[in-house]
Amino acid sequence: MAKYQDSGTGSSDGATANDSIAELVRLAGPRPAVPPHVEQRVYTAVRNEWRSTVRQRHTLRWGLPFALAATIVLAVTLMSRAPEVRVTPIATVALVDGNGGLSVGDSIYPGNSLATGASGIALTMNNGLSLRMAAGTAVTFDSMKELTLRSGRVYVDTGQSVYGDPSLAVHTSVGSARDIGTRFAVAFVDGDMRVAVREGRVDVAGKQGSYTAEAGEVLTLQPDADIARGKISVYDSSWDWAAALAPAFDIENRSLLDFLKWAARETGKELVFEHDAARLAAMKTRLHGSVAGFTPTEAIAPVLSTTSFGYRVRVDEQQIVIADAAN
Repeated sequence: MAKYQDSGTGSSDGATANDSIAELVRLAGPRPAVPPHVEQRVYTAVRNEWRSTVRQRHTLRWGLPFALAATIVLAVTLMSRAPEVRVTPIATVALVDGNGGLSVGDSIYPGNSLATGASGIALTMNNGLSLRMAAGTAVTFDSMKELTLRSGRVYVDTGQSVYGDPSLAVHTSVGSARDIGTRFAVAFVDGDMRVAVREGRVDVAGKQGSYTAEAGEVLTLQPDADIARGKISVYDSSWDWAAALAPAFDIENRSLLDFLKWAARETGKELVFEHDAARLAAMKTRLHGSVAGFTPTEAIAPVLSTTSFGYRVRVDEQQIVIADAAN
């Protein structure tokens, strides 16, 4: 069996190989000399390649730890930064009757507590609902659909669409009132809760049980007494404070009929046209300007004075009547 031996051992096999190589070199003859410029080019290329290799090794050796360190710092920074939380307002101040410390356009957020002091305030909730607070009222806004009435009076108007999406539950220490598409008021004074329904229906829950109040009804809840029921008309004077806080109707380029319907709804009065021609005339009459600063009843005369409407408007306790000018 043949055995491998290193050529540096001086064996006869190694000598034979060296003699063969020498003979081949002799037969090939003398090699031509390498030109100096070629030798220089080869030398330069080899040197540049060597330097490049050395630089890459240094870059890998030092750059990798720095890159890893930078990644770790970035990760720690991102993890230590508190997540950004954006709270969306649930209501906007629409009217301030007096100097209540708030201004029209101010935002109300969940968790805010508000005391009206000597001023009444009207809010427009983000779902379109109108919320009005009388002077001397204190509330906490639990959410856009829940509030706690600590004292005073609030009025809720969910809009023209009965049984629509906008709704609000008003809580007190005595009970809760939740509307079903309606207009209603809740008063909480001296520990008694009073719920008056102007339109629609309100579900009321107290310690003694659950009840339903229909339009024209008043429910009174006391801490240690049975619920009491009463009656109230849509034009009762007890609603006047809420009408006074009604956000101004935008009359610009609206019809007189639209304005009169708004005034009738806010005051609880019935709008009556003695003739179809009067209704048609009110529909065709366009308005311009503003009724800001006027209550719904106060605004009727100034609005009519800016038009050529040929009929007389008469306002009594229960009705707004559009009649012939001669009547």
